[in-house]
Amino acid sequence: MNPSGGLRWHWRAWRSAALWSPTSALIARWLAGVQPSSKKLLLLGPSAGWMLPTEWLLRFDSIVAIDIDPFARWFFGWRHGAALKVAGVRWRYQTGDALAELPRLLTANPQACVLLDNLLGQLRFHTPPWQDPTVFTSLQLGEIKRLLRGREWGSVHDLLSGPAQGLPTEHEFPAARQATAVESAEHLTDVAWLSAAKPNGDWLDHLTDQVFPVGTELQDLAWAFSPHYWHWLQVGWVKPEVGTQVPVSRSDYLNRSFSRRVQSKREPHD
Repeated sequence: MNPSGGLRWHWRAWRSAALWSPTSALIARWLAGVQPSSKKLLLLGPSAGWMLPTEWLLRFDSIVAIDIDPFARWFFGWRHGAALKVAGVRWRYQTGDALAELPRLLTANPQACVLLDNLLGQLRFHTPPWQDPTVFTSLQLGEIKRLLRGREWGSVHDLLSGPAQGLPTEHEFPAARQATAVESAEHLTDVAWLSAAKPNGDWLDHLTDQVFPVGTELQDLAWAFSPHYWHWLQVGWVKPEVGTQVPVSRSDYLNRSFSRRVQSKREPHD
């Protein structure tokens, strides 16, 4: 099974709808504030769009989606297809490697905006055995940002993930945390907003803290992937006028208020 999908993944996503609903609501609220100038969307790696709001997809006239998972097209159609058809949104779903196909897709859709949907956080798991994950991910991100320069685009991706004791039923789910991409990541050392999840043990660095250009407005989102395994997501939308691609330092990500060790192994749920 590919680590980015498969029937097991879709089964788990379907079963986890209630558990994931707070994060889905946060993503929907963020996207409601995103006003793309284009009516065409390139949707990269969305799987079935389990956490994507159909309402946001309806604002486009046409959508081209691509995912390496051969089952994703069917489940995407099951989740979103009927509403898209009623609204007259033309959509096409291809099976393939979204990042390998990115140059071709951008050339074929020069006016489309781009959303990378929970894709970049998986890059490190596709590192060839002979290469270091940090080097591989950094090179991949650099090439992706080069290709997207001048394009309107956004991303939802993992920053960190790891074991947590979870929320007692009387506690509220952590709200979205506002941030701005800067050269130094010092402002990200405050993770009090996520402390209600009681992070503990070893956490995995997904090596994605260099995704957005300086000045991009960001939101950090908590995601209870399972009751005792949480993810720290980041979302952001890049306008062409934001400026040049300047990487965000990842050094401060390694100093957290909860104990973790960066590991190169795959996540236990994959």
